[in-house]
Amino acid sequence: MSNFTNLMKPITFGRNLVAPNRMYFSSVGFDLCDSIGRPLPEFFEIYESIMKGGCGFGFLSNASIDPTSQYTDRSLKLVSHLHAADLLPVFKTAKKLNFPLGVQLQHYGVSDNHQPNLFNATKPAITDDVSSLTEEQIIAYIDHFHEAACLALEIGAPALQIHAANGYLLSSFLSPRTNRRTDRWGGTPLNRARILLEILRRIRLSAHDRMAIFVRLQVDDGFGTEGLHVEQLEDVIVAIEESGADAITCATGVADTFAKFLGDREYAMMVSRNAARFLKRKTRLPVGFAANIDSLTAAEEILASGDADFVGFGRAIIADHHFVRKELSGLSNEVNHCLWDSYCLRDKKEPLADRVFCCVNPQYLRPQHIQVKYQENR
Repeated sequence: MSNFTNLMKPITFGRNLVAPNRMYFSSVGFDLCDSIGRPLPEFFEIYESIMKGGCGFGFLSNASIDPTSQYTDRSLKLVSHLHAADLLPVFKTAKKLNFPLGVQLQHYGVSDNHQPNLFNATKPAITDDVSSLTEEQIIAYIDHFHEAACLALEIGAPALQIHAANGYLLSSFLSPRTNRRTDRWGGTPLNRARILLEILRRIRLSAHDRMAIFVRLQVDDGFGTEGLHVEQLEDVIVAIEESGADAITCATGVADTFAKFLGDREYAMMVSRNAARFLKRKTRLPVGFAANIDSLTAAEEILASGDADFVGFGRAIIADHHFVRKELSGLSNEVNHCLWDSYCLRDKKEPLADRVFCCVNPQYLRPQHIQVKYQENR
């Protein structure tokens, strides 16, 4: 443990949330809910295991804030008091384990009745173009985020992560490629960020100091000058801080460019480090990222360099919930290492898969007929 001095330092988010170390579980959707977005028993088992795995804090993934916005028919929702009550057990467990557990609030995008849907023919697909949204729709989305945050407050969640990345609704507003509006919601980077800033202000007004607010912020969508890159966020990051956020987690890529980031770990790391370094010069907020990292040695070097204040792990923890604890204990040889083939991400769109699987974690190994199908179609 003495080799990970920076990783093991406590970190404070906002006024009241203290994490015992600077490693976090970066939210990954396991798709372990029923058709109306309520968690199944295995949902609680997996998150309890993850919370015992050595990270200092983490997030429940992809809680949809809009009843009509769902990536798959097995995704988590937080749209009613009933949905909130269903999550009480996981927050009770987190409190018992002294694990700061936040919930990620998500809107997947605008319905488009003209596009085919991958999951359910009776549901419209989603599009990333926000240019045709009405003022009333935009205000409704802000209300949905605020209402979901209040539900999270109601059950004692100590933190939120507002998902403004990866091509979904809020990052589609941020990008000049998908936001060509000429009204107050488009044009300049600050106008494109207006919906995010309004959401932050509303939530902070209701939460006061009872909840730390993280923003999962798109820093590069992979489209070069046509799209969003971190230099466009110079004024936006200042406004995010002023609007009530407590921390930033950087994110890269959208559906059309994920291969660029997932297929080249060195490139993803370079972009993430450069972006975090840029943002840290513009804000006092803690800044972190998760970029296909599966080594505490690599994470320690990132913090020691000053490029980030905290570091996240996603698929590395899908592969082994206790990977952090094992490495801290000198048991690296016992870690089930991620193979970085991204098949777990494909499970979400696979008709034969009823959840997200893994090719190395024995708790939920991918069925062989699906694994073979993926390998044959590489």
